[in-house]
Amino acid sequence: MVKIIYRNYRAGDDEQLADLYNRAFQMAGFNVLRTAKNWNWRYIQSPNFEPEMIHIAENIENRKIVGALCANLIEELSFKDKKYLVGDINDVICHPSYTKRGIAKTLMENAINYLKKKNCDISMLAADDGYFPRKKIYPKYGYEEVEKAIVYLNFANLFKLVKDFPGFGYLFPVLFMNSYIPRILYKFIIRFNPFFKNFSYEIIHNKKHFVYRNAANEILKKDYTGIPNFDRKRVLWSRIKVPSKKHAPTYIIVRENNQIIGCATLSHTNIYYLKYGIKLRIGFVYEILLDRSHFNTSRNLYFGYIYIIDKIFKAAIKRFIGISTIIVNSNQYELIKALKAMRFIKFATASIMMKPLNQKIPNLDVKKNLYLPSYLLLGLP
Repeated sequence: MVKIIYRNYRAGDDEQLADLYNRAFQMAGFNVLRTAKNWNWRYIQSPNFEPEMIHIAENIENRKIVGALCANLIEELSFKDKKYLVGDINDVICHPSYTKRGIAKTLMENAINYLKKKNCDISMLAADDGYFPRKKIYPKYGYEEVEKAIVYLNFANLFKLVKDFPGFGYLFPVLFMNSYIPRILYKFIIRFNPFFKNFSYEIIHNKKHFVYRNAANEILKKDYTGIPNFDRKRVLWSRIKVPSKKHAPTYIIVRENNQIIGCATLSHTNIYYLKYGIKLRIGFVYEILLDRSHFNTSRNLYFGYIYIIDKIFKAAIKRFIGISTIIVNSNQYELIKALKAMRFIKFATASIMMKPLNQKIPNLDVKKNLYLPSYLLLGLP
């Protein structure tokens, strides 16, 4: 009989944890392949990390890690001007050969107990809709859906896409009409709209991190709830001390009369379908932020989103990205309308879920969107 013990992270676990992640998530098809270096960056190097944040199930006979869960980050988030200490649950994984042994159940219980010990008010996680954990595991432990996130994708650079995956070559004319024609059309519409006459943009690769941080913080405070503190320590970890060039950010900054009124961040990674030997370069847009107070009508706000999406495409082409993905709140109506106009395809949905620990789940401000952090949804800081 296999004997499983439960413990916390120890130095040297990274290789096994990365391998476990890859084995578990490749079962779902396309996914990122993590390395030990990448894993260490995402968790061990994160601000205020402690080993107790990573909960591990180990086969004591062969010292093999067969399950893991990461209760990281723990941070203060602001909801309606009140701060809550929130602990995130990430990467609940079990080795395919060790399922149905209660491993995920024990890991969840250990993680929740740890968050209570840290005096967290709330626990938060993101769960892909349609999968077993969203339906059966998380509700059982008291997690409730508070927001729906939608994943959209588009073909930013068809030539790169066809190079990565020649099978798309047969669809090139259709994809060209669907992806490129709307961009050309809306460029002309915006160019002749007098509202945008004083707009300008800048695409910056791996520079001006704190200029971007300051601008993003100002917009987030106005239009979002559940906002973390993007301080210097977080910027150094997530944007500057990255493990590889592909994680280095490209910033898109939009100005009106030289004042920053919008911004977005783009990076990329490779995803794989090992069963078929497929590798694709995928761009991740971390956030699309516009200061809504600078737009006098919802129609101009809609065109403002189209304006910044077009600049994201430019940045993606510079990074040789074939496919770009964007995750948005289900109630960001103008942004969703703009994504559809630019022929983004709805690819998947996820539930943002919260569990009360020391306090009730806060009532979200209906006038503001819940901030969706990339480390919760994408596994990237």
